[in-house]
Amino acid sequence: MSVAEKQVDLFLDSLVNAPFKDDRALMEFPFFSLQKAPRMRPLVYDDGRVRIEVRPGSRGIATIWDKDVLIYVASIINDRLERGLPVDRTVRFSAHNFLKVTGRGTGKRAYELFLDALYRLRSTTIVTTIEAGEVRERRGFGWIETFRILERTTRNGKRVMGACEITLNDWMFRAIVKDRRVLTINQAYFHISMGLKRRLYELARKHCGHQDCWVISLPKLIEKCGSVLEPRFFKPQLKRIVEDDDLPDYHIAMSFDPRDREDAEKNGFESRRWSTNERILVGFWPRHRRPPEILAPLEDEAPA
Repeated sequence: MSVAEKQVDLFLDSLVNAPFKDDRALMEFPFFSLQKAPRMRPLVYDDGRVRIEVRPGSRGIATIWDKDVLIYVASIINDRLERGLPVDRTVRFSAHNFLKVTGRGTGKRAYELFLDALYRLRSTTIVTTIEAGEVRERRGFGWIETFRILERTTRNGKRVMGACEITLNDWMFRAIVKDRRVLTINQAYFHISMGLKRRLYELARKHCGHQDCWVISLPKLIEKCGSVLEPRFFKPQLKRIVEDDDLPDYHIAMSFDPRDREDAEKNGFESRRWSTNERILVGFWPRHRRPPEILAPLEDEAPA
């Protein structure tokens, strides 16, 4: 390693024992594609209170796996804040350390995928009304403003990716530093291979922090996930996830709303009249707590 390369290493940030932190807004609302195939269709979410529009770059919308980079950078910035060190939007870190702690492996393919993630994070455009640091954005921005890869030479003369320098967008930087809008996440999150499972964990972590459970209707959950799937295709995937029951820290269940069934029976409606996707509830609760009573087993098959 050259003298210059050694000097670069002295200024690299890394995560050793610090917890991983995620931005609460990025956990609550859909900002990322849940599929590995390039998503070229814009992602739009509008609940009347918050509006989000995410437009793809040439390689598609940044994916929920690309988001690992943002989590890593946010965790470094948060760690420096908690240790009383100065922080900046530009963060320098070891590519090898990032790949290792996020469970990506350190082979050639892992570095190639990391570089692809940087391109998508740089080229994806976001416009949102969510405030950060008491400022409401009215312009588009990318997840990262710039990135730079510093290569090093191995003993056999091969050039490999060494350090990575990323300048985070101002919106997210303000959210971390001024609003302290971060939550600790389980490191097992990085080992979740399915995009939808990752998204469901984010929602569970965001909404179950100060309550015994979080219950949402199936159509609203699909919107919150930012999924491209129709309900008839989304629901079977969700059922398999419920059966797997392997989300870190949380259980998940599906049920028809018992209150709707009681009202329907009182009015003499047949079960097929009330057992629609709109009446399905999806509940999340911490593993150390009892399941909510409203989530009775899903006995009937809702139509597509």
